[in-house]
Formats: sequence, structure tokens, C-alpha cells
Amino acid sequence: MAIRGIETHDDVVMSNTLFLTPWYTLLKFHDDPLGMLLRYGQSPDPVVPIRLGRWTLYLVTGPAEVGQVLSRHVQHYHKGPGMDRQNPLIGTGLLLSETPRWETSRRILKEEFLPAAVREKQLRMRQTIGIQLDQWHDGKVNVTEQLVLLTAQVAIETLFDFPAQGDAMTAVIDASQELMMFFYRRSRSFFRPLYSMPWPMNRKYWSAAKPLTGFAERIYARRASASAKLSALLEHLPSDERTAQIVTLLIAGHETTANALSWTLYLLARHQEAQNLARTDPEWLDAVIQESLRLYPPVWLLSRVSLEPVSLGSYRLPKDAPILLSPWVNQRLERYWDQPGEFLPERWIKRAPLPPFLYFPFGAGQRSCIGETLAHQEMRITLSLILSRWTLEPASDDEVLPLPLLSLKPKNGVWIRLAPR
Repeated sequence: MAIRGIETHDDVVMSNTLFLTPWYTLLKFHDDPLGMLLRYGQSPDPVVPIRLGRWTLYLVTGPAEVGQVLSRHVQHYHKGPGMDRQNPLIGTGLLLSETPRWETSRRILKEEFLPAAVREKQLRMRQTIGIQLDQWHDGKVNVTEQLVLLTAQVAIETLFDFPAQGDAMTAVIDASQELMMFFYRRSRSFFRPLYSMPWPMNRKYWSAAKPLTGFAERIYARRASASAKLSALLEHLPSDERTAQIVTLLIAGHETTANALSWTLYLLARHQEAQNLARTDPEWLDAVIQESLRLYPPVWLLSRVSLEPVSLGSYRLPKDAPILLSPWVNQRLERYWDQPGEFLPERWIKRAPLPPFLYFPFGAGQRSCIGETLAHQEMRITLSLILSRWTLEPASDDEVLPLPLLSLKPKNGVWIRLAPR
């Protein structure tokens, strides 16, 4: 089977066999989704069908077509393949719910994520990050592991005004990591048993859910006394939704930021000139962050399904069409970027505004990440404090490979040698 827009590009076609055997294509996709999507994205067509087993998915890379999907989510699309709205812990949270529930909840919760509210958290955030960095040591460090702890502490203390120390909070952080892995494995599995069934994977799920449910209950119980407004806003939500929103904000609020920071430190350790400039120049620090997010977007893949037949540019897609949009792909295509595989922060210095929906590392449109402004502030503060304390050097010459879980994670972590300044 030839796929329109790809058959004329021999350099990006893995083999003719791949396109003749959709089941083989499915296996290759599970083995290397990042590489495979990038190869399909080389097609000049803005919409490319991909046969995976008995399914046809549509990879959308044209900025105009990406914008059509992301800016009309509420009217024409739902979250797509892999999204599990039946999840009893977070199914009603912002990540998975749909309108009208999602629209109402986002309107209530977004008050704490507006720029002015985020700025008010700056001092508390800086203090929390500083305390965590005091526990780091010189020498060889797995910064990914440390940053997961740091960003979780920041989320717990700045979003929920809750003390993040002690064994109970360690259990909450560990449980959130367990659940992220569970969600990922379930999203890729053909077999998804009901959560009430006593399968081993479900028992692990409920074991991890227990400390998170308890954490959510303690957060809500403090809503009258907590200085963080988010706890009070929860009272305006339906009772069956509060736990889901707390757990969603905790998990999403630290996992993506930890991974984004890990990739940024990885790049800075290997580019000493950029590191030195970022240490002293706030404009360069922002450019480094933007370039890191271009190369390693935390949200590497978005999926949607059409609620009715839709037109994307000149393409007509049927009802229930699974649609893929990938910041990983769009932000690495040569037709949109000069030297797309290179780390070049200078491309962001005094450059003209980008076309809409070409750069979207935290998503975009109606379902863009509610915490994007908060994540950017946390990244700036964390990086500036780290660079003021240490010089970053690679701990080895080995390349760190991306692991496409729900967030783009460094496989085996990022090991860096911290030299005191």
C-alpha cells in the first residue's frame, strides 16, 4: 500500500515492506515511535495517513491544519487514542475530561495559573527550589532523579501550600511516578481490563492510588486555612472531581517540568558557551529554554478523534478519525527550521514571531497546558540557581536517548558532573 505524500520520498521510507504490511508498521511504531513519526513527517503533505494494523491514523504537520485541530477541540474533537477517561483516579481531571465538565473546571482553576498569580508564587518557589538544591552535592549526579523530587516539592508547596517533607510526601511522589508508568503502559496495551478486575496491573494501580487519594483528601481538608488559593477553588468543583484535579495537577505539574529541566541541563553541559551566556544574560537563559523545549518537548505527542467528518485544509477526514499532532515532529522538520537537529539558542534572540502552531511544546489552542506559565517560571528560577552554584560538565560522552512515555523522558536519566563555582 502506497501512502500519499511519502512514496516519492525514498530517503524517508524505511522499506517497501513496511507499507505493504500494516501490522509490521504497528510493531515498528511501538518500537520507535519518535523515529517513525519523524520519517512520516518528512512528507510535504500537511496530513499523512499512517496504517497501523487495522487502524488508519492521520499525522498532521501543517501549521494551519494543526491550528484547525487544536483551536476547535471543543466543537469538533475529543482527546484521542490512549486517553482513558474511565480512569477512576484522574478521569474527571483536566487532562482527560471533556466539555462541559472540562470547560467549567478550567474556568474555575485557571485563576491560579494566570500570569499575575504565577508571579505571586515566585518567592515561595525560589525558596523551595533553593532548599532542594542545598541537598545536591558536587560531582557526578543523576539530575533527572533529583529534579523529579525538586519539581514535586515545588508543586506541593507552591500550588497547594502543603509541607512537602517527610516519608508521607516521599510516598506520594513515588506513587505519582508509578501511576505515570501505569498510564503509559495501559495506553499502549491492546488489553485494558476494567479497573475493578483483580489483574496484577490493576492491583499495582490501586496500591499507587491510595497515597495520592489520601494526599488529595488532606489538601481539600485544609482549604480554609491554606494560603494557596487553589485549595479554596476546589470547593467550587463537583465533589467527584476534586481528587482527580488535585492528582492531575500534581502529576502533570512536576513530571513534564522535571523532564524539560533534565534535557536543558543535558544540553547546557555539552555547550559551554551557551552555558556561560545563560549564566549572566536573562535573554540567553530564555533562549536556551525555548531551544531545549524545541528539541525535547515535554508533550511530544497529542492525539484527537473527530466527532464528525472534518476538513483539514484540502483533506476530508471521516468521523472517528484518530489524529496525531507531534511537537517532536513539527519542531524538527527542515522545511520549518534551519539546522533542526542542532542546539542553537541564538535562533531565538531577537527573532521575528513564529507562525502560529509551529512551536507548541506544551500543546496549544483550547486544550493547552494550564500550567505552562508556571512551568516556564519554575524552569527559569531553577536553572538560574543551578548555574549560579555550579558549572555543568558531561559525566560521560554517551548520548542520552529520549524515552517517549507520556512525557519525553531521558532514558536512564541525565548524569552530569557538577563543579562548584
